[in-house]
Amino acid sequence: MNINKEENLDIQNLLHRFDRAQNRRLLPKTIATAAWRKASRGLLSAALIALAAGTAGFAQDAEAANVKVAFSLNWTFADPKLAEKWFGGVKTQFEAAHPGDTMELIPIPGTYDDFITKLSLLYNSPDTAPDVVEYFDINVGQFAGSGLISPLDDKVANAPWWQETPDAVKESSKYDGKVYSVAQGINTYAVLFDRTLTDKAGLPKDWKPKTWNEILDGARAIKKSSPDASPLYVITGTSQGTFGVVAGPGILLSASSTPTIYDQATDKWVVDSKGIREVLGFYKTAAAEGLLAPTSQIMDPNGATHPAQALHDHKFGITFAGNWIPVFWSKDICAPCWDDKEETIGFTQVPTSEGQAPGTAASFNGVVLSVSKNASNPDLAWAAIEIMQQKENLLKIAAWVPVVPAPTSLRTEPSYLALSRAPFQAGFADLSSSAKSMPSHPEFPIWGNAFQQATQAMVLKPETTIDEGVEILRSYMANQVGADRIETLP
Repeated sequence: MNINKEENLDIQNLLHRFDRAQNRRLLPKTIATAAWRKASRGLLSAALIALAAGTAGFAQDAEAANVKVAFSLNWTFADPKLAEKWFGGVKTQFEAAHPGDTMELIPIPGTYDDFITKLSLLYNSPDTAPDVVEYFDINVGQFAGSGLISPLDDKVANAPWWQETPDAVKESSKYDGKVYSVAQGINTYAVLFDRTLTDKAGLPKDWKPKTWNEILDGARAIKKSSPDASPLYVITGTSQGTFGVVAGPGILLSASSTPTIYDQATDKWVVDSKGIREVLGFYKTAAAEGLLAPTSQIMDPNGATHPAQALHDHKFGITFAGNWIPVFWSKDICAPCWDDKEETIGFTQVPTSEGQAPGTAASFNGVVLSVSKNASNPDLAWAAIEIMQQKENLLKIAAWVPVVPAPTSLRTEPSYLALSRAPFQAGFADLSSSAKSMPSHPEFPIWGNAFQQATQAMVLKPETTIDEGVEILRSYMANQVGADRIETLP
């Protein structure tokens, strides 16, 4: 039997495709082995022709793999259009790098807690479960503890961007000692202040409060000199979900005398401590003296984004804010567009409650990626993550979410530093060296909700006592996780 050059190339291509499918475990080994045995008996052409005729459709299907990627449409990125643009670009890159394979995008609308709820429902069926998910590290423990995502220790071992990720960020990606997620970037938190209001109140141009009382004193001065402005902006409220804990009362607790939330040594949740009482007292005092912005703003589900417009309009004096606020003024987001050439907005770190060492403190949360435990093709799912973690894609994440890039080398990239005027980009990035994350534990959302209930009570009813606020936290946790799982710290 004569085989011309073109037929020989076709046979080689078909063999290559079968070999690739077998290696990827997409084609039963017996089929591929039978084909090779027939070929070895000198029936190469006939066998392959018959095989191609009988199983061409199967081989084509075997080669084509689909990676499903779920993400929040409305929450993680500054604008849904930017989320669609970023993931659309990743899809194009992935399908170009893996001919024949496809990426299916699953945008999930709603608030962050809506997103987590809907994502959990997707996991109820193999037909709807994603292979890769982008979310926040505050839920890593929840999904890992439920057996929904897979450990990635062997995958990250040789990833260069993982080697550049700070240890604290790596730790926030773990559950029970294993890596379950990889960070694309992190949110850090500081204090922004409007010099048009603080100058009028007699505060220094480079105001740097040393204690929480100095923050309250600054707010009191602003209230007196600018009665139409909101002296102090710090969010709280259960409507903001788990994310609101990190961006609101969690900022303060990280800088308190007792920042511990979960005691690993005892496997218990802290429901009473000097630190918790300091946070409740801060909200109580600010609310009782009329220093806070309206509850319609600080308790709004989107309360973490309100300062972008309000600072532009010079309506907030002192603001506890995330790194994304100055970037919201950039040309990519324009919410609103503002270069603040007059440098009216100042930056300072969050002081510790009483000025105790180390003087300042910070919290962070990460935007992370995980591979589902029952991913249809784990290797291909990881290949998708490798594309998402490429330099240009991470720099776009930094600009469009926005976040501080997880790999430290990207934090000095000119394009990152140019996202907002100095000192914002470098200032928020520097906080990551000492910032702490929330506990990576399945029960953290329960504790977070209880803490939000307690701080919210202080705002809505300032006459609530500190003891009553602590009891709100204590009773809720006792009912949810058991009285034997909670404790009091000094």
